[in-house]
Amino acid sequence: MKAINNFVSPDHPMFETSVRSFLPETIIVPFCQADGIEYQCSMEKGDTVKEGQTIASPRGIISANGACIHSSVPGTITDIVQCTLPDGTLYYGAKIKTSGEFTYLGKKQKEAAWNIFSSATLLEEFKSKGVINTFSGKPVSLATEIKNCSLKKYRFVVVRMFDEDPSRYTDSFIASRCTAKVIEGARIAAKAFEAEGIAFVIPKKADFTINKDLLADNAYVIATADNSKYPSGNIRSLLRQIRKIAKIPEYENFSSVNHKCLFLDPETCLSLYETIVTGVPVVERYVHVTGTCLKSAGMFKVRIGTTIKDLAEQCGGFNESPAKIVINGLIKGNEVSGLDIPVTQNVKSIEFLSSKELGVHRSTACIRCGHCRAICPEHLVPDLLYKMALEKYILPKDISATAMICSECALCNSVCPARLALCQTISLLKNKKTTGEENA
Repeated sequence: MKAINNFVSPDHPMFETSVRSFLPETIIVPFCQADGIEYQCSMEKGDTVKEGQTIASPRGIISANGACIHSSVPGTITDIVQCTLPDGTLYYGAKIKTSGEFTYLGKKQKEAAWNIFSSATLLEEFKSKGVINTFSGKPVSLATEIKNCSLKKYRFVVVRMFDEDPSRYTDSFIASRCTAKVIEGARIAAKAFEAEGIAFVIPKKADFTINKDLLADNAYVIATADNSKYPSGNIRSLLRQIRKIAKIPEYENFSSVNHKCLFLDPETCLSLYETIVTGVPVVERYVHVTGTCLKSAGMFKVRIGTTIKDLAEQCGGFNESPAKIVINGLIKGNEVSGLDIPVTQNVKSIEFLSSKELGVHRSTACIRCGHCRAICPEHLVPDLLYKMALEKYILPKDISATAMICSECALCNSVCPARLALCQTISLLKNKKTTGEENA
């Protein structure tokens, strides 16, 4: 597998501390936090809600194991509105005016002895407390993911202790500053998943250590990855690093780790700690806010439903109007079109870019330069897969099937002089193959 050294070298340094974001006067909590889950709102305009109260629940058999959605502040629902989500889609949500006493904020919570809980009890808690797995760009209810796992044996939990996209720092920050809580969250996941062990993949030059005493009787392994190279945090990369260390006899059991295991990030593990140990539903997230357009930047602990505009104002506003707003990293993220977009569980970073940082983004026809093939870590032919998806270009089945091993690292996009959406198109092709639409 090929990797690129220092593919992204952001100017902003790692933050030493986080800041709690201002409590907004009004929030918008979308009735959508995970892919493939349909929700039913249990509240109406004019209803009073408490911090952490359930305001929407999964609807239907398919969504039965979905995570509930909670109000992140106490207050009054002033309206049910349509809002734009961080992925650009439209959905309805509750507009809540903050008022009244907080249930959890600023109050010490009693820690639960979660070891007495069964796997089934933990899964019910994941659902009721609203735990979403944000390891990949497609958030999924953790209870749903565990319930749908088809593995009968070789069940392991894998925790990536750094950011997959090197242009953001949220997961790296949590891994470094909340290490003990992340470890305990991983142990909770391992019990719910009925895992044989936990594999932590940490940066080669990590500024933290995994305290073996905190892992109690859990079987574990600690692998390292050179996260100065890209890609280094996708599933295939992580499996390679774990299997290397599994060659040591002491850890040979981990040679059975596979892509169907449970993969987590530090933010999800921290959510597990906070929901299961302290009993607080998921009502806030860490978000890395930065950009040359801002007067300042920071790592914020943000109430879900806080808008991008509110966070920009806490940073002192803009030096100049942003030409582009990018959610979740310059490589793996996506552009959004406005400031009124609410923070959901899947938002890890927000970057405001000026016009001088942007190049030419006008697409042209493929010039057959071959750059996308040369840079692809999986040795695919992105240009031909792109033609197959959009121009009905006929490829041999063995080549067309390679779309399924695309890791969606987006390196092909970065080098394409025609500015083609290669990665996104291959992703759509994968989805069609998975759902069987391609042969319909």
